[in-house]
Amino acid sequence: MVNSKTWGGANKVKSNSTGKRKAHVKKTVAAVTAMLCMAQPAWAASATTSSTPAAESVTVNSNDGSISVTDNEIPKGAKISSKKAEEIIRNAFPILKNVKVTNAQFSETDNFGSNTLSWDLQLSITRGYSSIGFSAQVNAVTGEIMNVHIPNGLRDDTDKPVLTREAAKEKALQWIKTHTSDVKVEDLKENNGYLGMQAALFTPPVFAFYFQSTVNGIESDLNSINISLDGQGNVTSYNRSYSNQKYPSATPKLDANAIRKLYEEQFSVDLAYVPENRDNSNGKSKYFLGYIPNEQAGSYLDADSGKPIGYMGIETEIIPVEDGRIPAAKGTFKPRQGTFSGGNDAAEWVKSLIPVPSGMKLEAKSLGNRWNNPEVRTWNIRWMEEKGAPYGAGEMVSAEVDAKTGQLYSYMRYRYDVFEAAEVKQPISQQAALNQAYEVVSKLVPNASEEWRLTMAEGPSKGSKRGSYQFNFQRYVGDIRIMGDSISLAIDLNGQIQNFSLNAAANLSELKADAKPAVTPEQAKAKYLGEIELNLKYAYYGGYRTIAGEMEEPTIKLVYYPSHKQQKEYYGGIHLPLDAATGKWRNFVPEIGTKDVPAVTDIEGHASEQALQELVKFRVLEPDKDGKVYPDRQITLGEWYQLVAASVNPSYKDMYNSTVDPYAGLQPDHPYYPAIQVMVGQNWLSYDPEGTLPLDRKLTRDELAGSLTRILNYEKLSKVFSLPTDVLGVSDAQAITNKGAALISMKLGLLPAVDGKFLPQREVTRAEAAEVLVALSKLSGRSDSFMSTYYW
Repeated sequence: MVNSKTWGGANKVKSNSTGKRKAHVKKTVAAVTAMLCMAQPAWAASATTSSTPAAESVTVNSNDGSISVTDNEIPKGAKISSKKAEEIIRNAFPILKNVKVTNAQFSETDNFGSNTLSWDLQLSITRGYSSIGFSAQVNAVTGEIMNVHIPNGLRDDTDKPVLTREAAKEKALQWIKTHTSDVKVEDLKENNGYLGMQAALFTPPVFAFYFQSTVNGIESDLNSINISLDGQGNVTSYNRSYSNQKYPSATPKLDANAIRKLYEEQFSVDLAYVPENRDNSNGKSKYFLGYIPNEQAGSYLDADSGKPIGYMGIETEIIPVEDGRIPAAKGTFKPRQGTFSGGNDAAEWVKSLIPVPSGMKLEAKSLGNRWNNPEVRTWNIRWMEEKGAPYGAGEMVSAEVDAKTGQLYSYMRYRYDVFEAAEVKQPISQQAALNQAYEVVSKLVPNASEEWRLTMAEGPSKGSKRGSYQFNFQRYVGDIRIMGDSISLAIDLNGQIQNFSLNAAANLSELKADAKPAVTPEQAKAKYLGEIELNLKYAYYGGYRTIAGEMEEPTIKLVYYPSHKQQKEYYGGIHLPLDAATGKWRNFVPEIGTKDVPAVTDIEGHASEQALQELVKFRVLEPDKDGKVYPDRQITLGEWYQLVAASVNPSYKDMYNSTVDPYAGLQPDHPYYPAIQVMVGQNWLSYDPEGTLPLDRKLTRDELAGSLTRILNYEKLSKVFSLPTDVLGVSDAQAITNKGAALISMKLGLLPAVDGKFLPQREVTRAEAAEVLVALSKLSGRSDSFMSTYYW
């Protein structure tokens, strides 16, 4: 799938040099240098002229005398000049009136090989000693805006009412209609999977939309538009991705019935332990027993042949895997005896496990915590090609190894330069590759034959003399698969290990090998097939460099892709787990952006019903199994921190579950620990790891006011007001400890007085906290201090 320039692909290493890229560059510095050279004395001419670009034209703005880097020259193949491209951008975004263009570059192809002629403009605005730079891209033939992102520092703050999402969508579609020449807005389909990226109570009002268009009436990976608007409907970013490549016929050789039959024949389900939290890289999540589809079930199918298509866009040779159990081998995993003496020792150990290619020089070694589990210390080693290749070229090998046990977690060979992989004269056979895969896993992974099974094996296309064999192994306890624990292994046709990665997070002692599901595999399969759809689309492949450095040419294929009805709108794919006990679907992805708000049963008619419903909508409050949120229940200080943290990011717990440093006497597994980390990270709580926090004490209005001024960054200001006379309008000012905080909270409408009293010692209920948080959220994006820097 092609990605826009602001949305990077996760699995493909894209090249900045796909095809030939010719550029016509015009920079302010070059023009200024050319002018200065004409005024240089004779003795300085030779030293300066040698570095001056020849024949640079200079345009002087008549209004202020400054030098312009855009002009009226129209390069070959283009239909507009750089000056016209600048005018188009300024007309579309009036806020850029005083922004300067510092660089104009004409490009004959973009990074995705679409051969789109474009003007790439670099823009900058200087304010005092600081400057803000960004870019914009305009199609040099049609004049259509292709890409622009307005930095936060340029956007106007306003107190105008915030639009609804529906009104913002109408404005987005109208903007697209005005600024594109070949897009019919009625054909655009919104993908709501991107809703969750900004749906938090405290998020400054931003509306992001991702639209996909069609080609020949069929969905396409290539035709997409990302557009964002602020709360008042001003466009703040826009990106369009498309290709000029030829599309294949829209008529598949296999119709829907034929492809459905092929799909159902190979479809099966696996009984698995599924982490309740999908991001379970450190094994801290709890597991439930469920069913998930087999790995091949998610593959795209060629619309003409019905064969699975690999990520490179070729029909892969699926190697049959009947059982997948790893045969007993002589070379089994043996932990290292004793710790490494240093990085060189760790590097030698890695080379004893997987031979590093000859001609490689040890370039770097560093000791640190593993990226997904700070409890594990690892050595990260890197070798580089030693034959004097230019910087950024040649081959690299990287590895990560456990500093204590010698367990290898990853090994990867990669080429930085564009390299056409040579044909292998005598490629290893499929069986030889399979045998080698079993041997490698047995040697590198503890308890390989007892815990791991091969679940998918793919070879290069039939008859290919390039490429590699890909193997995926999954971890099991008994006959139950553990979702998320996996091994990926790639072996090239020479029999060399190209890539190895291991993730084993689950603690098997906590999982029963003899667990019995209430739902049978046959029932689970039938339920999946009742939900899975197969739809046509144009899929985009290639346009990037492989790990081996070989350039994959861009191709477009007509494919059928499977999707789950309940996930298609938000995430796509089919791997929504089915609970093996209840037979219900379990969404293990945070539901930040979903439209379905849980039903609440105990707030109807409550004075704070609207505020409480808002907290439920944004996943700040989660109703219990009976739909209750207990509005009149008093909250503790720790619960207040949890509510605030969820207002910043409803998935905050998932972000801090790997932190291991104790804080304020709490261990990382304490229920309040993640919320405290959010508060500290936002500077809403003083960083004092050795201190103590009365987290289980009921929160009073006085303490709440103090916390609010810290969140608003008015804490120091609040201390200026310390006299009872400073808190006018309440009769109990003398009893208020944080008088300035109470004053500010009342003035901002966060904690209003009650019958002429502030009631500093009254304990805060969930309902009152909801009112405070909703009122606080309205200051987001409108306050000089609250959420002015957004960390998520």
